[in-house]
Amino acid sequence: MSSSIPVQRHSARDFSDRPVALDTLRAILTEAQLAPSWENAQPWKVYLATGKTAQHLRQSHQDLNQQGTKSWTEVVPPKDWATLPQTNITAWQQNMQQFYTANERDQFVSRQRGLFNAPAIVYLTMPKNSSAYSAYDLGAFGYGILLAATRHGVSGVPAYELVRYPDEIREAFTIPDDEAIFMGIALGYPQTDSRVNALRPGRSDLNDILQVRD
Repeated sequence: MSSSIPVQRHSARDFSDRPVALDTLRAILTEAQLAPSWENAQPWKVYLATGKTAQHLRQSHQDLNQQGTKSWTEVVPPKDWATLPQTNITAWQQNMQQFYTANERDQFVSRQRGLFNAPAIVYLTMPKNSSAYSAYDLGAFGYGILLAATRHGVSGVPAYELVRYPDEIREAFTIPDDEAIFMGIALGYPQTDSRVNALRPGRSDLNDILQVRD
């Protein structure tokens, strides 16, 4: 295993049944803790589901979806996105429509509703009394998890789907009332023969987002 951070990272959305060792998960989270934060505030807390707890959450989530249970999140996304992110979201949706056949799109949705069959799920919280700077800090920590996971040969995907039934998460853990469940990250080893994992969404050209003055 190389000690350097890989240049390439992509999200897996269909994981195998192979578990991730707890020592590996702890190493990933420890490395992610090097993320910077406002005056070292480190506003995040981590709740890690593995084994039977992850299995229960996957089944519970699938059942809630099949029952058509209305979902909600403790951190509310914007109703209207700004032009740049909305353009990228639209491009992502069109890319997925073009990449997958109708049957493959159904598989994509099925994996998503089953929490990607992830053997490990990380839930990130921050205090409800937080500013946008704390959200920035938590995001840095979350990306640190993804980079560290890649370095350890583990794939991951952050997803809104993971946190849209917060009651099931609070039933699995003891989470104080003053903490908001902000984001979830699914971790595991990808199914190598899954078409769901073959999608590689592009990124904006650097020149489209960068302004340099010398």
